[in-house]
Amino acid sequence: MNSQQLADQLLRAAGGVGDPSVRPSYPGVGDPSVRASYPGMGAPVQQVDPGTGRPVQFSPMDYVAGDVSWFGFGHTTIPAASLGTVVPLKPKRPLAPQKMFNPSNTQNLEITNANIAGTNLFASEDGVPIELFSEVSTSPQISWPTIDTNTGIDFTVRNNITAGDKQFRGAFYCTALRR
Repeated sequence: MNSQQLADQLLRAAGGVGDPSVRPSYPGVGDPSVRASYPGMGAPVQQVDPGTGRPVQFSPMDYVAGDVSWFGFGHTTIPAASLGTVVPLKPKRPLAPQKMFNPSNTQNLEITNANIAGTNLFASEDGVPIELFSEVSTSPQISWPTIDTNTGIDFTVRNNITAGDKQFRGAFYCTALRR
């Protein structure tokens, strides 16, 4: 393989120079940390003959890097007997959640809807117990799609089990994307 063929192969391969994809890396079994991978920055540049008169070509901006971050939910009071309180959240930059955490001392709330860009991520609106997302839960997490700054995520939380108000709190452990 000559040097031109090798360069072409590297530039076209996933993860090669010019590949803007961010891929989380899971280093080893039992290692809970997720590290974002930076496969490439920008597109390759190729010199052209100045006399061709061809127009400049470009592609839309893509995400080029990701940093491990937290996206907190703050505190929202879910009133007693609430059949559905909507909690809208919008990040300051796009993020790809890896895992959602809610404190284990918050119990008896149900998340009936996790809506990203008009799509409910749950299979029904019967409610998912908040305890499944606690920091001590061993339940597997769902695959969260990227949350954009324009659409955000809207949680609908129900508190019809208890007679008192409850606090909906939590955070996403995520890869925050940047251009």
